[in-house]
Amino acid sequence: MLERIYGEVRPAYSLPSGASLEDYANSPLYSVLNEICSSLQAFRGNREFIRAQSLPPVDYYVPNPGFVVEFDESQHFTACRKLALSLYPKDLPVEFNVDRWTQLCSEINAKDNIPTYRDEQRAWYDTLRDFAPIIRGLKPTVRLYSDDFQWCSLDPDNADDRAWFETVLMNGIPKWEINTVFDPDPWVSRIIIDGAWSKNSKDAIKLLNEICDTWGDDDKIRNVRTRFLMTCGGFLEFEWPGYVTTDFVGDYWNPTSGALSALLNAAEVALRKVLTRELLTRFAKFTDYLTIGVDSSKKLVSTTKNYINVPHAELVSLVNTKTGYSIWTGKSYPTNAQQGGLVRVQDLETHFISLPDIGNVMVLGCHDLTIFNNRNLERTGLARKAIKNSFRQLSKTKKPTTILQHPHTTPSSRTWASAWGWVRTELPSVKWYASAGSYYNEGKELTPLEKTDVLSDTKQGDSIDFMVYSYHI
Repeated sequence: MLERIYGEVRPAYSLPSGASLEDYANSPLYSVLNEICSSLQAFRGNREFIRAQSLPPVDYYVPNPGFVVEFDESQHFTACRKLALSLYPKDLPVEFNVDRWTQLCSEINAKDNIPTYRDEQRAWYDTLRDFAPIIRGLKPTVRLYSDDFQWCSLDPDNADDRAWFETVLMNGIPKWEINTVFDPDPWVSRIIIDGAWSKNSKDAIKLLNEICDTWGDDDKIRNVRTRFLMTCGGFLEFEWPGYVTTDFVGDYWNPTSGALSALLNAAEVALRKVLTRELLTRFAKFTDYLTIGVDSSKKLVSTTKNYINVPHAELVSLVNTKTGYSIWTGKSYPTNAQQGGLVRVQDLETHFISLPDIGNVMVLGCHDLTIFNNRNLERTGLARKAIKNSFRQLSKTKKPTTILQHPHTTPSSRTWASAWGWVRTELPSVKWYASAGSYYNEGKELTPLEKTDVLSDTKQGDSIDFMVYSYHI
């Protein structure tokens, strides 16, 4: 994996660094290292644990961009290592969570007394592997815990696996805390992500399974079913097929049917890697349909103001959890800033899906909801106004009972307020509606989600909301 991402990798590499404290006498970190070394010597009275002249090899060295990767098995998590970690400066640059490594030392509390000083020795050498790269002008040391993941399951030839692994190296393993908010008679369930979302399939599989675990373990909702479980827009990504060239697409506002079919096929492949038969069976206990936002890969998250000039597609799939059958639609009303590069879904009928015992369901991509926004209507261009008028008329004809919107982000309760207001006024057939965008605005600090009206103002009708607070370990 490292070679596929970075090129040259040197396993069991010997840094040009000494193993004794005196080798760092001229370093600004000497006083800290002296404290750690002295504390280890005093801890159990084993004072002669430094037996090598040079620092023993690191697990992996990546010359470009220049960093060390250490793979820590359980024997690294000892009382001696905990002591050393407790003395690290708070601002020491390392690419692992020092607090968590300290906690693992308490939980695992490994012991290796052959020879008697082995734990002190290992803790000292691990300390030098964290400090020496900084002293040598390298990037901070990365540490991976062997039991955090089945690392051998990653495929170096899989672009998704490589992207996930590279993110983990710099940020750590993604983890979530899931808080559940629910109403008495929920029609819809939503995954509301507090923060940025990776769009990676491995993270998606993990999170969806954790949602099932949470649903099944909570006595208050264990036996409660909903009709739908929704994700945000761009919950999954797929690679843009190389053969779908600009000439093949033609006019992005009115793309060729062949280009759209090719993108839908690629999106379906990405979706099936996540929604395995096993996972669908798990969800079938709790909900009838999943709606999943699936985008082609792009660097920016889609918002109303982002200018995204790369060719891309933003699609949504509704999947029957019992049969696995999927129905696709996608964004038909792009923002002004993205309409030159987004492959638009021209067929407005695809947004309306007739379901047994439910009626017509309207499925929308993120910006599609602004079709129902009257703000600046008089200044809307002719082509865009034509879509608005056609879609509104179609909505009145189809008489949907439910509207499911899949924004990429919903950073405020006001983001979609105007459009939902028109829906409530002009579409009396709609009994339920909901949005499921992540609560995120890049570069801006938001009010804590639970202190806002975002959840209540982006739905009509009862729901189960799985609020996902993300962090890394």
